[in-house]
Amino acid sequence: MTYIEKSRSMAGVTPDPELMKLSEKDIVEMVFFPVINEACRVLDEGIAVKASDLDIASIFGMGFPPYRGGVMFWADSIGAKYIHAKLEEWTKWYGGFFKPCSYLTERAAKGVPLSAPANQVQARL
Repeated sequence: MTYIEKSRSMAGVTPDPELMKLSEKDIVEMVFFPVINEACRVLDEGIAVKASDLDIASIFGMGFPPYRGGVMFWADSIGAKYIHAKLEEWTKWYGGFFKPCSYLTERAAKGVPLSAPANQVQARL
């Protein structure tokens, strides 16, 4: 019996069989797509002016892998449409936590990269 299995047994926890089927890719997406969604909110609200600012913050602030170029750069490599579709799917399954923000929805619908400059926004800070 592995350590994890023993811990589950001691705690009386039984994992959801559907969640146990998640691939590594699914797990990474379920962790980071909400981060991308929140980063889009930050841009939309004018808290950050450029996506590259969020890239730097994600690398130095939360330890996002620098070779991925930052969270927004990585998001653009995946595509707004795909991210939006996955978040919509998870919203149906798991609730409002995954609901895409209007900025992401708009960018996905128009096929515009998340890092593309929006209308000039004045920073709120």
